[in-house]
Amino acid sequence: MKKMFWNKTGLMVVSFMALLFWTNLSYSVSAQSEGNAGEADQQALVNSSIQQLNQEATSLYRHALEHNIEEVRNSIMRISERLEHISFEGQTTVEGIHALSETIVEVKQAAVRVKSDDTSLQQASAKLRLAADSLANPSKPLWLQYYKIVKDDLQAISTAVSQHEKAAALSSRYALLEEHYETIRPAAMIRREPYEIAQLDAWLSHTKGLTGAKQPDITQLQSMVSQGEELVNQLFGREKDESAFVPFVQGPNRRAAGLFITSVIVAALSYAGYRKYRAQQQGIFPFRR
Repeated sequence: MKKMFWNKTGLMVVSFMALLFWTNLSYSVSAQSEGNAGEADQQALVNSSIQQLNQEATSLYRHALEHNIEEVRNSIMRISERLEHISFEGQTTVEGIHALSETIVEVKQAAVRVKSDDTSLQQASAKLRLAADSLANPSKPLWLQYYKIVKDDLQAISTAVSQHEKAAALSSRYALLEEHYETIRPAAMIRREPYEIAQLDAWLSHTKGLTGAKQPDITQLQSMVSQGEELVNQLFGREKDESAFVPFVQGPNRRAAGLFITSVIVAALSYAGYRKYRAQQQGIFPFRR
């Protein structure tokens, strides 16, 4: 009787422990699921806010082109309010947030002095438009479309240097390059590493000094243009020989696609080796001694 009692008691204890284990496990899974759902909801809210910010920046740019200053100022106010409630954690770097904030301030200042300088408002609103789009569309931001424009600017400087154009012409061509770069700089800052922007900033500063000199150093300018092309390729994510080989899969699935292709090749080679081995065993291929 005593042995049966202890057997029953042991069984009850084991059953209770098992029940407790599965209860804790179920609670943990449930809590993790709820946590994941909460994070997903929070991320969806952030994404929605960023998309609304992008739409407002687009409207502001359109109003600036239409010279509708009242609507420009209303858009600025709405953008400033939205910016206060957006969490940028995981969206961009501190430098990217700072660049976006500076661009908004620049638009505000341009809207105040719009009567004396209407062009600056359009330029500032274009910068904000591209910056907001870069935040909202990380995979295909609009500012990447400036690649050909910037490359053409570099080519124009290179041609001017090779043809020994006067300092005024060189300076003018550089000013156009600088204007285009400044337009995309905040958008690039949001998506690129700070050191990449710093490198190009330093290059521009040095090139500006060379093109603005009374007697430009042709040899040094040619070297700087070549270096500038490499920095621009790096900024836009372009490689010199990228046209020779373009991956058939773009984005985060490229690694998985590469592994899949490698697996197929290995499997094909393994199968071919197996067939050859069977054929040798059956006397189809002569043995080599």
